[in-house]
Amino acid sequence: MDSIEKLLGEIKAETQNSGPKFPEQMEANRTHKAANSLSANPPQLMYNLDSLLEKVESEAKEHKVQPFVNVQPIELEVTSKGLGGHLDQLFGDLKQEFEAQEQAEQLKREQERQEEAKKLERLKQKQREELAKRAQEWLKKLDPYSDEGFWFGQFAEHYSSKLEAAIAYLEATPSEKRGEG
Repeated sequence: MDSIEKLLGEIKAETQNSGPKFPEQMEANRTHKAANSLSANPPQLMYNLDSLLEKVESEAKEHKVQPFVNVQPIELEVTSKGLGGHLDQLFGDLKQEFEAQEQAEQLKREQERQEEAKKLERLKQKQREELAKRAQEWLKKLDPYSDEGFWFGQFAEHYSSKLEAAIAYLEATPSEKRGEG
């Protein structure tokens, strides 16, 4: 038995000198030290713990601090009245604005087309008036007994007037052929 006691003594010496190697050994060492200090000074330590506990309890009773939190519940509605309703309304407003803008642009384009058509009609009218003046001059110079005069007489029978026939003839023939130019 002497050898067992000797081995226990050596192991005890190693563990005390080298310090704990594992967390379990460290915890056991702390617990052992606390137990030793409690047994060495038990009345003083107990008095300190009791006084601290009493102090904390008295402060808690005196102040009775309750946190003030003003929380208002937020109602989330899944229906169209909630956030979706606001988005729907916003999208609806944007859609109406876009459609109104598109209609305004279409109206503007239509007005521009009408204005262009009026300009074109005025230009045609002006060209027709100029052509009518040239046709009147051409009719004054035309000899009805010439080959051209005879041909034109037959041509003019299909028109409401000789002026209309002359305008059609001048539009159809190049100016070099008519002696102009």
